[in-house]
Amino acid sequence: MDLKIIGPIKKPLKEFESPDEFNLYYHKHKEEMDSETTHSLNKKFKIDGFRITKIKGVLCLKKDVQKDVHKVKKENNEVIEEENILERLQKLEKAVNEIIDVLNGVTKE
Repeated sequence: MDLKIIGPIKKPLKEFESPDEFNLYYHKHKEEMDSETTHSLNKKFKIDGFRITKIKGVLCLKKDVQKDVHKVKKENNEVIEEENILERLQKLEKAVNEIIDVLNGVTKE
């Protein structure tokens, strides 16, 4: 059995802000999109808060849980995550120091 060789996805990613916007595009390009895998569709198309999936051969949108958690744009997201990491490290350092103090019998007055 010969392996089917497929090329890389060359078309740029198309973004949709809502499922309704994607639905309009889908109905215009239904045949073409139904013949593709969900993996390639998710590489080509981005629907804010959703992922493309197929259930019994029918194209569907599934809520993207990760998108709900991080609703900040990518440029800002890096800064916010960095701040959260610093805050977490400071809290962790404080907690470890308190544990060490308790283990050493040091009490704060």
